[in-house]
This record gives sequence, C-alpha cells and structure tokens, in this order.
Amino acid sequence: MKVDMHMHSTASDGTDAPEALAALCLAAGLSHAVLTDHDTMAGTADFLAAARAQGIRAVSGIEFSAEWEGELHILVYGADVEDAALRQALCGLRQLREERMRRMLEQLHRAGVILSYDAVQRRADGASIGRPHLAQALCRAGYATSIAEAFAKYLIPGQAGYVPRQSLSVEEILAAAQAAGGLVVLAHPGLTQTEDYDALFARLKAGGLQGVEAFYPLHSDAACQAYYALAGKHGLFVTQGSDFHGTRREARLGMEQRGADTPLLREGLRRIFEKKQP
Repeated sequence: MKVDMHMHSTASDGTDAPEALAALCLAAGLSHAVLTDHDTMAGTADFLAAARAQGIRAVSGIEFSAEWEGELHILVYGADVEDAALRQALCGLRQLREERMRRMLEQLHRAGVILSYDAVQRRADGASIGRPHLAQALCRAGYATSIAEAFAKYLIPGQAGYVPRQSLSVEEILAAAQAAGGLVVLAHPGLTQTEDYDALFARLKAGGLQGVEAFYPLHSDAACQAYYALAGKHGLFVTQGSDFHGTRREARLGMEQRGADTPLLREGLRRIFEKKQP
C-alpha cells in the first residue's frame, strides 16, 4: 500500500492535467491518491474517473487557504462536489482570486510593468488563477527570465506586484466542508504560523477538524512524531502527502511514506476511503 493524499493539477497551480496526473500516480505505484487543488474542484471528476479506471483508490479532495496571520491550509476529503454551500464557497474564493489579480496588475502598471488581465487569464487556461500564472505572463512578456525571477522581482511581499491574499475564515471553511459531507484535515502543520500547536489543534477540533497531515516532506522526523502524538491526544487521525505540483516543485509523487502502517494513518484511510462517497 502506497498512499499520497496531497497533489495538484493544472486546475490550480500544478503542471500536469488531472488525467495525466492519475497516470503518473499509477506509474508511482500509488494504491490511494487524492487530487487536492487549491480552492477549486474543477479537475476532480476527470482525476477520479482516470484514477479509478486504473485501479487506484481515489476520493474527491480540495485544499483551502484560510484567513490567518501567516499560512493555514485545510484539506477536505470526500466532499460532495455538487453541494450548494461548497459551490458557493468556491465561487466566492474564485472571485477573491480574480479581484486580487486585478489589484496586482494595477500595482504593476503603476510600477511600469504593463500586462493585461487577459494575458494572465490565458496562462491560467481556465484554472483557479493565481501568482504562478502571473509569473508565467511576466516571463512571456519579457519582464523576467524564469518563474523564480518573476516571483523575486515582482510577486513576493515588499515587491510591486504583491497583494495579500484574501480568504475565507477557518470557521467558514470548516462549516462548508462539513455541510458537503467532507472530512477536514489540517494541511502541513509545520507551515502554519503558531506558537502553540496544542492550542491550535484543540481550537480546530472544536470547529470540526478530524485529521492532521502529520507526514509531509518538509517536516523533520521529530516534527512528524510531534504532530502524530498531538493528533492522538486530540482524537484526530493523520494523513500523508507529497504536495506534488509537477515540474514547479521538487516533490515527487509518493515520496512521503513515513506514516506507512501507523495506526492513525490506517484510521485516516478507513475514514476517508471507506465512507460512502457522494
């Protein structure tokens, strides 16, 4: 059994189409896989069909970026993609992303960097629009020679094109996910800004959190063990994932397997993959 429950496609900021990603999952020897694109489920149906056709256990997934001082991401598994509350939340997030992009372009224009919204939208090609697509447009227009340079020159805090992200609150995300029948997991806690993980887990558990992505490539062995222990303390299951984005990051599909055969991961697999899927 080889499990990867965190990956991205061209529907958000990955470089592989959902169907192609499913083929890569098969090549990586995955038995369980979940596509968790940022703030969108546009690629879910295609990924599920392709993965299941190849004998891979798969459920719907999504990664929400929550309003937080710093970074806090929520993974949702097995939600009904047709649920009205979830669709409304996703529509609201899409609008926020579009508004943010227009503000970025306005700020860049004032700094002498002239790009149209349509130019960025073409790079997104129907995906959930974001900074990677703006970086591609900057490269295509000759303002940068690489995605990394585009981010460094224009798109990080302190640069002309940076606009802070607007998101739903943690509570709004938890409520929408639960209304859609999804199971809610805190993504890569090591990337979340907090001075007290015990208090954070307790707060999120009170709001409906059910699991923690304890096993993640950027977590040290000690951190994995600490998040695993806290998950057990708070009655949460655990998951593991690579956060694969294709060629945009060094992560490989299935690279994170430190949780293999641990009781809380087995519980997570049972809860997520054996629930009645919508």
